[in-house]
Amino acid sequence: MNNSQNFHFKLGERFLENYAAPPEDPLGELSHFEMAIRRFCFEYDHKVSIEIGDEKIQVFLDPDICMILDDTLPEQIRKLSQGKPIEIDFAESCTLSIKLVPTDDRISCTLSKFGVSGWEKVFEFDRTHVLDVLRGFLQEVMQLAVDKGYITLEEKEEFIRPAFASSTDAAVLSK
Repeated sequence: MNNSQNFHFKLGERFLENYAAPPEDPLGELSHFEMAIRRFCFEYDHKVSIEIGDEKIQVFLDPDICMILDDTLPEQIRKLSQGKPIEIDFAESCTLSIKLVPTDDRISCTLSKFGVSGWEKVFEFDRTHVLDVLRGFLQEVMQLAVDKGYITLEEKEEFIRPAFASSTDAAVLSK
């Protein structure tokens, strides 16, 4: 296991090439908020740099981050803060899975590349650092959606609330 402090999710430069069609909801199944986030990720696409240990991965707001927002990233962060393992998958731009398992004041991170040339690496990080990075990234992306007029500040606050609502962020949950 590699001990490292290199765990970062960074919003990068705008990405102006759209390879997919704009988001649609022909059956009207999505809420206003869900469509607004999808439109934001598509119309205001950015590169996203993920650094975990010695690995540097590039994904995009559309479709990668949009998909993990659909999978309720705030709820995943809440679970992690409560000592429960989570998994974040990036199956579109890259075939990558990030499994985060908290133990006391540390988080074991298994980075798995799947597909033809698959591999797996395990890192260990400070629990508070990982939670701060994930919450900070979520906050940054959602604030950009507010700044660009896709969602309201109230919608943003309601959506991200679970990620910040946990009072169980204590460094050691097992005590």
